[in-house]
Amino acid sequence: MALPHTRRARERRLASTVLAGACFIAPLAQGAETAESLQHSVGSLRYGVSLYHFYQHDYFNALTELMVGQQEDSLGAHAGSAELLRGGMALSYGMDREAQSIFTRLLGSVDYDDAHNVDADQAWFYLGKLAWQRGDAARTSVTLERMDEDYEGELRNEALYLMASAHLAQGEPDAALAHLAALPEDSYWRGYLNYNLGAQAAGNEQWQLATAYFDAVTLDAEFAGETSALKDKSMTARGYAHLAAGDFDLAGDAFRQVTLDGSSAPRALLGYGWSHAGGGDYLAALTPWQVLSERSLLEPSARESLLALPYAYGELGRPGLALAGYETAASRYTTELHNVERAIAAFRDDDLAGLLGLAQESDADWLFSMDTKPGGEHAPYLEHLATRHAFQVAMKELRDLYSLNAHLARSKQKLDVLRQVDAHQQDVWHSIVAGGRRDQVAAQHATLADDTAALRKRLKSAIADTSGRELASSEQNALWNRVANAAELADALDKNEAHSEMLRLYHGLLIFEDSEQYPARAWEARKALAALDELVAES
Repeated sequence: MALPHTRRARERRLASTVLAGACFIAPLAQGAETAESLQHSVGSLRYGVSLYHFYQHDYFNALTELMVGQQEDSLGAHAGSAELLRGGMALSYGMDREAQSIFTRLLGSVDYDDAHNVDADQAWFYLGKLAWQRGDAARTSVTLERMDEDYEGELRNEALYLMASAHLAQGEPDAALAHLAALPEDSYWRGYLNYNLGAQAAGNEQWQLATAYFDAVTLDAEFAGETSALKDKSMTARGYAHLAAGDFDLAGDAFRQVTLDGSSAPRALLGYGWSHAGGGDYLAALTPWQVLSERSLLEPSARESLLALPYAYGELGRPGLALAGYETAASRYTTELHNVERAIAAFRDDDLAGLLGLAQESDADWLFSMDTKPGGEHAPYLEHLATRHAFQVAMKELRDLYSLNAHLARSKQKLDVLRQVDAHQQDVWHSIVAGGRRDQVAAQHATLADDTAALRKRLKSAIADTSGRELASSEQNALWNRVANAAELADALDKNEAHSEMLRLYHGLLIFEDSEQYPARAWEARKALAALDELVAES
């Protein structure tokens, strides 16, 4: 079953304290609150820049800087922690096999875990979880079994659920039951595991066992919305198990316990009709089927109801109504088939990124990001796929491909600029060598030094103004000018309180944005000035 959304919210609260995606790398979170402490604790420029990108959740540039530092062998004393950080970011980027290779190599010894303050159990858990989302039950079991048997952390219950589900997927129900027994009675995950056990028992036509598991799914006040939906799904499945066993009265009792406004209602209505039909009461079966037939044909149960209705009319000896029902079903099927063909053509011929809502570049965290939801007119035709792990994994991989393509396009632009700069620099040096312009170059150097000093003075003044106004971008300054012009115009005209209030609102918003962007802009300005100082010294 798909990972519940409230559970994801709970995990993100955990991630806020342990750095989502690489949450088991505790030492890297220490001393990073200010630029000064980071400067004193990080001895490698590459490593420091990588940490900066990492804290912004910009994993692409963080990984790039880290791997360049490893290639240059310039990480020094941070080499061990850097490799662990690379594994954590690889996991957050969905590269679970690469992350597993790193963790297997580094986390094999207790001494290493203690020396780096690493929670290896969390590392193995998230690796196992990602393997499960990829549909690899065998790798899920192997990875999660590397967790300490005595682990009692917050992730323990979910780990037991995932291990049990993996064993079920591999046809090992006894092992799954052992994990069920280890789960606390009030565990959130116990309901999901009972449902999965019931589904497997129903698949094996063990109807009595299946209904027992479905009945064991209970409501949880803390997760009322999710467990209510799960309870509805369990009662629906239990009803169909009774139908298959020929227990039509028990099936009807199960279907009546499903809420009408839940996602399981259409399938329950269909089954409720069949429970009456199975007992020979076709007149009673008409009511739920008629309600269901008015729903969108995107719902499979609604499509079936269009055929169930005329069947019931036929059994009731009403051939005219039965014929009209079949004609209505044929007409609606034809219309819906046309819509499906349009959707197929769109997904085959149109831009896939826009159809799936992936056009916007993103480096979203695989472990803690919400499910990707297709957008656009034809999105409803993918709803039956969107809740599946395999589809979500494919969507995330496609999203990453679009993101990487955007990164590569920008890198190509930067490379073209660097080539032009290099060619220009070569021309300048050839001109200097050929023309003996040493004095001219010396004068240019002095001018550059003066300009740098002036910039440093301006930067000091700008940083001292903590409002961030002096560090604002050209676009932000343009907005400030527009607000100022609007204020002058308002003063010149009859004053309108609503307009004045709107101007005050925009003025406050700009002040807030300048204040929010002040630390990042100041950091970038210092970085640019430091680079300029290096160029002046080199010249």
